[in-house]
Amino acid sequence: MKSLVLLVASLCVLNAGYIKEALNAKDDHNKLAQIYKDACDKEKKASGCYNLAVLYSRGDGNVKKDEAKAAMLYEKACDQNFSMACSNLGYVYEKGKGVEKDLAKAVKFYEKACSDNEGCTELGLLYANGTGVRKDPKKAKELYEKACKAGDGMGCSNLGYLYAQGEGTEKDYAKAKANYEMACANEAGIGCDNLGFLYVYGQGVDQNLTKATKLYEQACIYAYEKGCNNYAIMLAEGKGVKEDVEKAREIFTKSCKNGLKEACENLEILGKN
Repeated sequence: MKSLVLLVASLCVLNAGYIKEALNAKDDHNKLAQIYKDACDKEKKASGCYNLAVLYSRGDGNVKKDEAKAAMLYEKACDQNFSMACSNLGYVYEKGKGVEKDLAKAVKFYEKACSDNEGCTELGLLYANGTGVRKDPKKAKELYEKACKAGDGMGCSNLGYLYAQGEGTEKDYAKAKANYEMACANEAGIGCDNLGFLYVYGQGVDQNLTKATKLYEQACIYAYEKGCNNYAIMLAEGKGVKEDVEKAREIFTKSCKNGLKEACENLEILGKN
């Protein structure tokens, strides 16, 4: 079985707001799109443009995916200072979704969003990795702190990671733990997973495999696939929990289907044992 590996790379997730509930309810998305279009075009509401952009970016239901149209609508909402739209527009330019990839524009829109406490984590990642900007871990730390204070669990998790690694700051496992706890409390699965890692290896805490397993399980509940993988490893090896190979196999299988390469590899290893 593969050893546990701490992976904290993350991407901006498009925040669908109350669209998510509408999609889950399987409403007529074309009708919904028309409502948002009217709000955007006739009523000049930034929220209408934003929500319509989300529909096009996701392409759920009977609305055809159109990333170029989504980008145009995010920009229209961002022009009206709708911060979530600016953040998503930054992501669009960072990844080249419906537009030509342009890191300078990505930075610009993330900065605009961050001035209103959105997109700070994504901007921090650019500084942490030196993507489109000069690498600056201290600047990344400042941005993660701002994001975390605004209740962004991913920002808290990434801040915890900097403390755990001693990047942009002195290594401090106590602060890493505190920030991972805040991330997990804000339902950021990666924060639960990273906190579990501290308990597995006794970094700044007493080693406690039972706590680690529970945290990996929580990360999995929050749909963080790497947390699911780690939870399945604990189940397969009977660490911190009663051994349950079949349950581990189910979890590996699901994570593998969801695109996690490590889960596919672990599933293969499990099959040989």
